[in-house]
Amino acid sequence: MHPTDLLLATLRLGGDVAPEGLRAAWRALPATGLDRLIQFEGCELWLHRRLAQIGAVEPGGAPFTGWLAQRARDTAARNLLVDAQTVDVLRVLTAHEVPHVLLKGTARRALAPRLPFADARATHDVDVLVPAARAEEAWLRLCAAGYELVRPKGAIRPGHFHLPPLWNTARVAVELHTSTGPLVSSAEAWRRATAGGCVLEWHGVRVHVPAVTELLWHALTHAVRHRAATFRLHFLLDGTAILAAGVALDWEAIACRLGTTEAAPVAVAHAWLGAAAELAGVPLPRAVCGSEVRFELARALRWHQSVLRVLPPTGGLADVLAAEGARLELGAEWGSAPRPTSPLHLGARQVRAAAARGAYRVWRARGAEPRG
Repeated sequence: MHPTDLLLATLRLGGDVAPEGLRAAWRALPATGLDRLIQFEGCELWLHRRLAQIGAVEPGGAPFTGWLAQRARDTAARNLLVDAQTVDVLRVLTAHEVPHVLLKGTARRALAPRLPFADARATHDVDVLVPAARAEEAWLRLCAAGYELVRPKGAIRPGHFHLPPLWNTARVAVELHTSTGPLVSSAEAWRRATAGGCVLEWHGVRVHVPAVTELLWHALTHAVRHRAATFRLHFLLDGTAILAAGVALDWEAIACRLGTTEAAPVAVAHAWLGAAAELAGVPLPRAVCGSEVRFELARALRWHQSVLRVLPPTGGLADVLAAEGARLELGAEWGSAPRPTSPLHLGARQVRAAAARGAYRVWRARGAEPRG
């Protein structure tokens, strides 16, 4: 079994793959440089948990096992730091009676007992939705409690859906949101986040989290906005964990929203849901299977692995090569969103992207992709 196929089979949260076969394949796996791919995809904690779950304790030999365990511990430790920051922020907001709802990673972590593996990736910051009318007050309350600007010289565009990020000595950024995205009104975002959500005890505080349907939708739109990394495994896990949990979802609402600009391009949104469902090992309902576009995860991982044989996983060039491969697969009109920049920088970016697409075409033409 090809190492990338083995990685996908192991990460899949449902399906018919026997643990015995996976354990045997990991025992036979030679040193392949798979660590670079795992780091690039951000799936260290996810893989470590799955290997423990199937009893494959020595994948690729002791050096790989030790490396993966250390990366998983580092991620888990960082997540606990984010949890502590979340609790501190919520206590400030609660003390001043500011309504709030957790978003994104912290919301999924709070729901992890219901959504196994929803917390199996790195959470970098704290995202909290507050009513637009109370947002400035909440931001100032945090400042009074010792929080300060993460980027003192930075700026948030007027009308942006979150206020300038803050942090304190814990150095975990906090973003107070007035919406969940640039195309969703504050009122609609608050309605969605509070309709059908729940309140639960988490780390000694009461937390408000949206309905699971909203978590899935936000995961989708958040991933699609990050065009360069939309189909990286750490983003796909956000949907995979929800789909694999078998919880009730409002597929009619999701199907209606798929036809709006929130999830544009629609074909990419359909492909993302399909890839997440593939990793979850579950079929998607017919209501959201409106596109024939399918993202070939196995092919993408082989391309990423080929790139990472010569480039470090943390370099910007590897990101460009991975992103342009996905762009070619899903449509040339879908790519990195343009930002204000000088003509020289814009030209360099266009040349770099064209070279990356050329490299991907050569790789495909040479047949360096999954068979069958």
